[in-house]
Amino acid sequence: MNQLPKPPYLGVAYYPEDWPEEEMERDFARMKEIGINVVRIGEFAWHRMEPAPGEFDFSFFHKVVDRARALDIGVVMGTPTATPPRWLSRLYPDVMMENRDGRTASHGGRRHCCSNNAHYNEYCLRIVEKMAGEFADDPAILGWQIDNEIYAWNGGCFCPTCQAKFREHLREKFKTIDALNDAWNLNLFSQWYDDFADVPAPRDAWHNPHLVAEWEAFQQNSHVEFVHRQAEILHRHVHVPVGTDTMPVNGMDYRKLTEKLDIVQFNHYNTPGDLYGAAFWFDALRPLKEHPFWNTETATCWNGSVAITQSLKPDGFCRANSWLPVVMGGEANMYWLWRTHWAGHELMHGAVIDSSGRDMVAVGEVKEVAAGFRAAADFLNATRVQSDLALHFTPASWNMHASQPVVEGWQYMPCVQDRWYRPMLRAGLRPDVIDAGAPLDGYRLIFTPMVMTLEDHDLGARMAQWVRNGGTWVVGPLTDVRNADGARYRDRFYGMLEELTGVRWLYGVPDTENRVQAEWADGEAFHGEKWFEISEDCGEDALVRVTAGHAAILGKSLVMRRRVGRGEVVLLGSVPSEADMRRLLTMACADSGVKAPKVEGDVVVVPRRGDGQRGVIWVETAGKPAQAELDATAVDLLTGEALKGRVELKPYEVRVLRYAEAQA
Repeated sequence: MNQLPKPPYLGVAYYPEDWPEEEMERDFARMKEIGINVVRIGEFAWHRMEPAPGEFDFSFFHKVVDRARALDIGVVMGTPTATPPRWLSRLYPDVMMENRDGRTASHGGRRHCCSNNAHYNEYCLRIVEKMAGEFADDPAILGWQIDNEIYAWNGGCFCPTCQAKFREHLREKFKTIDALNDAWNLNLFSQWYDDFADVPAPRDAWHNPHLVAEWEAFQQNSHVEFVHRQAEILHRHVHVPVGTDTMPVNGMDYRKLTEKLDIVQFNHYNTPGDLYGAAFWFDALRPLKEHPFWNTETATCWNGSVAITQSLKPDGFCRANSWLPVVMGGEANMYWLWRTHWAGHELMHGAVIDSSGRDMVAVGEVKEVAAGFRAAADFLNATRVQSDLALHFTPASWNMHASQPVVEGWQYMPCVQDRWYRPMLRAGLRPDVIDAGAPLDGYRLIFTPMVMTLEDHDLGARMAQWVRNGGTWVVGPLTDVRNADGARYRDRFYGMLEELTGVRWLYGVPDTENRVQAEWADGEAFHGEKWFEISEDCGEDALVRVTAGHAAILGKSLVMRRRVGRGEVVLLGSVPSEADMRRLLTMACADSGVKAPKVEGDVVVVPRRGDGQRGVIWVETAGKPAQAELDATAVDLLTGEALKGRVELKPYEVRVLRYAEAQA
């Protein structure tokens, strides 16, 4: 009797429609040998399913699903709406998106249609309805993926439909045109609009940053609604998880996107130089849903289209990269793709096997990962990641920084990842990366850097109460400096931080020439960067004071710590160096009771607990020797070794450690 695989899943994207049908038997047999237990199919196959308007033929994909089931390989079915067939754009040319430069996209790529277009939606929802009815009860299907990597790149679509809907959105949000004019300060440059119909799409001019940010959010929300329309249909028919595979970009509100989905799905192509960036996103995906997320795409060896954009990765990288999502709270890692394309787009992208059917360089590591997943499955499925530390990272901040970056050259995500997240990783800490709407219960310590508005989800008021109840909040810089519309406050610098802490802000100072110097109270240098928020001298509460830069700022506070209720606020006035961030972490962990394990190197440390079991998983992510320390005897589920105390880790080594004594 056939049996569906259990998590963790090791999968591949498979495009059997691109190959002669007789190749299917060999492909599935080789998958089984390697240890692949899930395939993603269908996401680009609209023409194969509906070769002409209204003529549906799912017989080929029934064969694919049946063959997978015969070998106990599960299936993730994709809706093919990212790649509509040519006959649709020939029938309705208006389905194609209009680019920022006014040119209409042509047929030939993917994700080139307008998510607001009525004709596009009609045909998309029709094929989703047909697919859902066709495959709803197929026992091989583990889940559904809606569309593919949906996101509003380069400003999104500027067609007449999108512009009209944008103006409807503005009318609904602001109610009157005068309210919009006032919120965006449109007296400036005589931009004042007399009617919502006057508001342009942000192209062909030096546009108001609030208009730009509002347009970006509208475009992303249009995609969210498009996904939700498909999810509504699928939920009427299917009884397995429904999601949509996203990318490591945060202008889209992933909380809003996933609220009507069952599972978070994610694609990434990180390299040896920035594997910690993938870990950052896994820490961000985990808190969004109770159901473990799926990493639906990553490369076995390299990325590329008709030209390879990466390089050969070192031994062990595929192992560490494949384990990370499962270690950090997911239940699947899937490769793009199973077999390199023999012609067409992306024919140089790495895969598990080559277009010739022969193994590519990482197959040995894929086999090793498959065996490891099986060995650790019971522990992984019984336990969950534990964290009492959080780091804020919000879509509203992403869009505000994109439209008004404050200091030239700053990029929101790289700055948060490099200056806040990576030092946390190197300290062995396991943060949840959370958005503004995330619950705060259960955290002892929260960092909120570069979150320009705290009005999003009433975050400022919620954080204030959390601090008064005993939390430790390290906040700033560039946090609470804008209202919900992205405008500055007219009577204060911060929205609520001065009132909460009683600290008076004095100056916001740019410095790209290293003029500003500062010191900790013990005389050790503090190294900030680019932007300095300077407050009055806070006396004993001052942790860092300015020592050079300008006479007006000498002796003033750059970093301060103040008790608020049963908790405390650390107001951070600049982007810290890694050494300064490590010092802040040590202090804040001690104040909050967050315990940091002993590690040396770039080791992702993941404590897990559940079902009477306790353990920790280590993944070395920088390709260098490292060390970590156990607080009790543990058994490595991959090797069977019993370990205790300090343990040496090889480059890209994975250790799945269950403590010998079961603990609640």
